[in-house]
Amino acid sequence: MKIKNRLIVIDSSFSYLAIKTRKLEHSITCRDLDGFFDHVWSVHPFASLLYNSKEKKNGKARVYPINPRHTFIDGKVGIFSLLNYFPKINFFLSQAVMIVFLYKLIKREKINIIRAADPLYNGIMGFVLSKLTNIPFLIRVGSNHDKIYETTGLHIMPNLFPNRKIEKMVGRFILSKADCVAAANNDNLEFAISNGAILEKTTIFRYGNLIDKVHFIDPRERVIDNVFLKNSGICKNNYMLFVGRLSKVKLPDHPIMVLSELKKNGHDIKLLIAGDGPLMNELRDMSVKLDLKNDVVFCGNCSQDILSSLYSSSAIVLSPHTGRALAEAALAGSKIVAYDIDWQKEIIETNMTGVLVNYLDIMGMVDAVEKILNNKRFGDRIGRFARKKALEMMEPNLLNDHERKTYINMISNFNNVVVH
Repeated sequence: MKIKNRLIVIDSSFSYLAIKTRKLEHSITCRDLDGFFDHVWSVHPFASLLYNSKEKKNGKARVYPINPRHTFIDGKVGIFSLLNYFPKINFFLSQAVMIVFLYKLIKREKINIIRAADPLYNGIMGFVLSKLTNIPFLIRVGSNHDKIYETTGLHIMPNLFPNRKIEKMVGRFILSKADCVAAANNDNLEFAISNGAILEKTTIFRYGNLIDKVHFIDPRERVIDNVFLKNSGICKNNYMLFVGRLSKVKLPDHPIMVLSELKKNGHDIKLLIAGDGPLMNELRDMSVKLDLKNDVVFCGNCSQDILSSLYSSSAIVLSPHTGRALAEAALAGSKIVAYDIDWQKEIIETNMTGVLVNYLDIMGMVDAVEKILNNKRFGDRIGRFARKKALEMMEPNLLNDHERKTYINMISNFNNVVVH
């Protein structure tokens, strides 16, 4: 009898509401790998932390059916309202309840793989559940924590770990215990191996099958949302685009500084910032101080359809430090200027698929933008080759096939059974 493969994914990136609002369902539903997994449960262990004040933050987890193959679970940040004055205790109890809930779910539904989205909090929960249920677990590594700390001085989870030293020790332990560590790219893989992952148990799961299908459409066939552009006060091919979380590590202030220098040099161009985050107000103030209030447009989080349109109609895409957004921009044939940080050199090659400049070199980024603005043929060529490179690197069917084989090996090696 064929074994039903079932997966649970512990990932604190987005709550169910955020996924529905931003139309990110594909990033969830792609996890079944075209039916390889009979069912997938995606879990945000403390999603109610992101709820607004009117919504219930404490109590039992909320369970949302997405489709016949997928269920999403929003965990709570607290268990009892009476313990709101003791948030750490309340959080600890809620997560203990969540572990019991997931343990019962795994046993009842005969789930046979656990996947965690990072080697820290999600990884801890994945490790604990793996030990309790005796099933293998995989850790997905999608960022280089060492470089983030080196460049920002911030550790990843300050509310959970008092300092980077302890955080690093925990990450090293979890990575060393994983049955498989799947990095998003070569840079992240090197980080994982240098931090305890066992080389023979590592692989690469690139972004391709996580990317919404609208980003694979030929740029020449994409529908440009002219209404959105008009309402944003920008024109096609006359704006630079930054897409990403507005947090320190993503350097969203650098595109604003680039724009300031371009204005001084007489360029009539605007900047569109697509994303949200803790630096939003600071960035707005910065644009005012630099006399760019009417030239920097903040459009917040956008749907995938709108992002696809924005990439295709932009003059330049600036990528100080981005992940999946960089792949989306390349698939759009965008003219990309990027810093040489993290994985960006794996897809951006100067004068071939974009322009790569030294990390934090704002004037180098300015020069690169001007080179593209002043030479249309050059810009068109690097955009064309960026899309070609991205299509080769991010082909979803090949990536799905690789992931299926990885899971088959994990299950077979763990249980000494043949998996189909």
